[in-house]
Order: sequence, then structure tokens, then C-alpha cells
Amino acid sequence: MMYAARWAGMVAVLVAGFVGVTTAPIASADGADDQYLHTLQQHGIGWPGGQEQMMINVGHAVCQDWAGGDTLAQTVGDVSKTLGLSNNGSGTIIGAATAAYCPEFRSKLP
Repeated sequence: MMYAARWAGMVAVLVAGFVGVTTAPIASADGADDQYLHTLQQHGIGWPGGQEQMMINVGHAVCQDWAGGDTLAQTVGDVSKTLGLSNNGSGTIIGAATAAYCPEFRSKLP
């Protein structure tokens, strides 16, 4: 996994309990960021208030994994380990990130 150090760095700034955490309305994100964060919220993925940029960074890291040649299993493992989510929750993040930030990699999704 080419981006293990970046993923590991994100772990250090995360707070436990991402699923189901109530977040404030999304403000001042660009269109792709809005789409991504809204999709996560629609699917029950939450994050601590003020951590929107962290979630956006995770989404961009998904695309960097894809661009680096990582498989779906490797990317699921990265997201699961970084955020402490189940494979299902990680899959939601990966799907939302791929749709919003790097649709050219949709063929990597089941």
C-alpha cells in the first residue's frame, strides 16, 4: 500500500466514533466536497464537528490509492484501519469518494 504513511498520519488526528456522530451542516466546501460529505451523511457516516476537512482528505486519499494501483481490498483496508470502520462503512466512503473525486476509477468498484 503506497500511501500507508499518509493513512497512518490521519489516524493520529481522528477521534473514535465516526459512525453516527452528529455533524453541523456542511459549510464552505466546494461542489465535489459537498457531494461527498452529503453522501456520507445520507448513508449514516458521521464525524466529529470541525473534522470535515479530515473526511475530505480521506476521500482524496482513496483516489490516490486508486491512482497508485491499489486494489479495492487494499483501499478498504486503509480506510477501515484509518477510521476504525467496518468494511461496509469503508465501502461507503470509498464509493462516495470515487463518485465525487475520481469517477475515472469507478471500474475498480464492484
